[in-house]
Amino acid sequence: MATNAFFSPHCPARPPHRLSGYWDNAHDVAAALREQGAVHRAMIPRGEHGIPVWVVARYEEARAALTDTRLSKDVDGLTVILHKHLAAVGEDTNLSSMFSPHMIFSDPPRHTRLRNLLVRHFTRSRVDALKPRVEQMTAELLEDLPLHQEVDLITDVAFPLPLYVICELIGVPEDKRGVLRAWTYALMEDLPDRADKASKNMQAYLIELIKDARAHPGDDLLSALVQEAEDENRLSLEELVGTLFLLFVAGHETTTALIGNGIRWLLDDPQRWQELGQYPQLLPRAVKEVARFDAAVATTTHRFTTAPVTLGETTIPAGEIVLISLLSANRDGRRYDRADELDIHRGESSLAFGHGIHYCLGAQLGSMEAEIVIGALARRFPDARLAVKATELRRRQPAMIPNSYVELPVYLG
Repeated sequence: MATNAFFSPHCPARPPHRLSGYWDNAHDVAAALREQGAVHRAMIPRGEHGIPVWVVARYEEARAALTDTRLSKDVDGLTVILHKHLAAVGEDTNLSSMFSPHMIFSDPPRHTRLRNLLVRHFTRSRVDALKPRVEQMTAELLEDLPLHQEVDLITDVAFPLPLYVICELIGVPEDKRGVLRAWTYALMEDLPDRADKASKNMQAYLIELIKDARAHPGDDLLSALVQEAEDENRLSLEELVGTLFLLFVAGHETTTALIGNGIRWLLDDPQRWQELGQYPQLLPRAVKEVARFDAAVATTTHRFTTAPVTLGETTIPAGEIVLISLLSANRDGRRYDRADELDIHRGESSLAFGHGIHYCLGAQLGSMEAEIVIGALARRFPDARLAVKATELRRRQPAMIPNSYVELPVYLG
């Protein structure tokens, strides 16, 4: 389901209304919402209709919501509520395979069990061990980029690198990687016809990968998960497939957004771009600040209230869907000085990767990839610049999770 499509302040006498062009104006909309209140009623589109949700827009309330145990991520309870809303307006109740029993759509104790099976594969030492290979893949992608003609850095760099990294980490053979882009793209849009077909195709694909890993185990994450799934029934097949869905989709779509957003905003100031090329020690803070300034994940995935929850001056009843706008919370002037300025020396934490038990497991990996790519581009192409006016850049829409650009046309020299 595409999120953040329709917004209006909550008013019992006035239902939420459609806001045209939301995706290309999301920060302006978020600023207006923050001024009006911490929590708002909204509609997320589904076919000709919409599903009512509550959106949390301010930092303090967003941070509190991310750790409130009354906001559940249990996939079974969430599915019941979504089916109810869809059936009420005569829409197809099929949900994409993103709504499956993986880590994101689980509460403790299942969430704890699933996360513990993965967390050791994403430690700082594991991520550092991947760094030379990521640097090599980045160099190979940049090697043949032309200097004197327009280059789309989404298609040529920001998309392929995270996909190659997650495929190598999981252990997907090169000849089986090509179809993943179209499927994950469709799942992020979650247009019913496209998402349903992509879900079925990807599920069959993942089951084949699991069969191959059982027959020919290797030194990779998939083989480790398959082995762990069979040890004392620690992972059901459904949980294993759901976990792979999560790793593929979250593992490259959101990192593509982080890299693309970073390049776009850091190119905005030629002096800053050249500074990053000359002083690589600035890159960690720069990526951290870009993640705050233009969040790769615009809105968290769905939660629902198991009891009434008061955030700010608004009480959300039980049985309601809640979305938390990280894009909005991270620009809240109540939390950040000069919140609408990109300052690569800032160094403050944000909600860009979430907070609490659902904090992004791949945050270190995604940040490392972004630092490597942006650093390599800035060193190799110090005179890079956008090939179009910034106002001509367009965001992907509709999109369920990533806040990303469709294209990023750049002249590198």
